[in-house]
Amino acid sequence: MYNTRIGRNAPCWCGSQKKYKKCHLFRDKQEPLKHWEINKEFNSVNSRKKCSSPDSFHKHCAGNVIRAHTLPKTSSLKAIAENGHVLGLKMSFEVIRKNKGKPTLDKIGINHASTFNGFCKYHDDVIFAPLEKELFDATHKQCFLLAYRAFAREYYAKEGAQELSPLRLGVDKGKHLEAQLDIQMTNFLYELGTKAAIEDLKHQKHHFELALKSDDFSSTRAVVFTFSEAPPVMVCGCINPDFDFDGMPLQDLMNFTKRTDNLSVTSYYDGNRGIIAFSWLENSDETCSKLMMSLLNKEQDQYVPLIIQYMFKNFENVFVSPIWWNETTESIKGGLMKLFVDNISTERSPNADGITKPLDTYDFPTLSEIVTVGWSFNKEP
Repeated sequence: MYNTRIGRNAPCWCGSQKKYKKCHLFRDKQEPLKHWEINKEFNSVNSRKKCSSPDSFHKHCAGNVIRAHTLPKTSSLKAIAENGHVLGLKMSFEVIRKNKGKPTLDKIGINHASTFNGFCKYHDDVIFAPLEKELFDATHKQCFLLAYRAFAREYYAKEGAQELSPLRLGVDKGKHLEAQLDIQMTNFLYELGTKAAIEDLKHQKHHFELALKSDDFSSTRAVVFTFSEAPPVMVCGCINPDFDFDGMPLQDLMNFTKRTDNLSVTSYYDGNRGIIAFSWLENSDETCSKLMMSLLNKEQDQYVPLIIQYMFKNFENVFVSPIWWNETTESIKGGLMKLFVDNISTERSPNADGITKPLDTYDFPTLSEIVTVGWSFNKEP
């Protein structure tokens, strides 16, 4: 069953850097990992505590690391909640296993939605005060902080994914060789993508921290859409855009010789208006400018549908009003959940499905104003 040409003391074929005898020799006879063991490790990594502020800030850390909200304003989720709950993806292993990998929107209490253990109380208060304690006026600093908060959460999540590497390497225990090969090939591709993503994030981290430490936010770029009421779909996320709103490729995410450009999107309620902000730093201007131009060159009545679809297509940290969702047609729900499936699938190739044209008409607050920050745009005639 096993390739006898692999010596017992040779490096294991799976890439674990362990000796074959300490890893995959007789792997089919090893005790399979129990579901509770996987869930315990999964939860431990995703609830670890760290302050994501720059290293030079850590001497000022004070108070415990808290479950920091990624969405600004504590009133944001309250504005769309029903009985203290919103709908979102629960990313625990048990939920993923129960749903057989299929994403579902479940009720989440607003005190737990959009949170991560990513900042100490002092730095969460001090760094993000212009968002939490001041009226949002789309300043360079406020738009920077929207991007930085989303970036910090993404960096935290990717580090967590890397810490789960030993767990993923062990999920083939007790399985036959063909299953081991299939699992380890999936692991190899996942590890390759995770390592590349972390290198990209480290590159972006340098630029974010440079601006934060110098208190110079002039490199911030943003397009801010304001609405008459709270948006029923809220998000805080950070991605490397690969397609624009015309379906044209923006950057090759598989080209590991080049650092990728980075975009943050935040949708929330500031207590007075709904805000959906696309924000990025100057070093990501090439990709993000093309993306936003492709959206703004559309007819204005397409902006909101495409933004909604873009959020479902690209982010997991999405929270939805239960009332809005329940009043939405099954056709719309099915279309948006299909975009969610595209988002988390490891089997589908990257594509622009769902972001080039409206899939339906959505009941959404009235678009009031579009503000650009550090960036100008002339609509094509």
